[in-house]
Amino acid sequence: MAGHLALMFATMDIAISQGFQAIQYNLVVSTNETAVRLWKKHGFEIVGTLSKAFKHRQLGFVDAFIMYKQLKVS
Repeated sequence: MAGHLALMFATMDIAISQGFQAIQYNLVVSTNETAVRLWKKHGFEIVGTLSKAFKHRQLGFVDAFIMYKQLKVS
């Protein structure tokens, strides 16, 4: 999960440096509870659900979340 954290923080740093006010991940698979918890822990919130948007190998089609965070721009 360390790689995911590094990617998340790097993405936020780049977004802030480019003047963006917020960041959004368009597809976080709902059954990936570890990822959903991680994004929430770092201030992201679920702002939408894409019904049956991801084809899971074992579960078939499952929902995906759109997750959003307002950035602290100085």
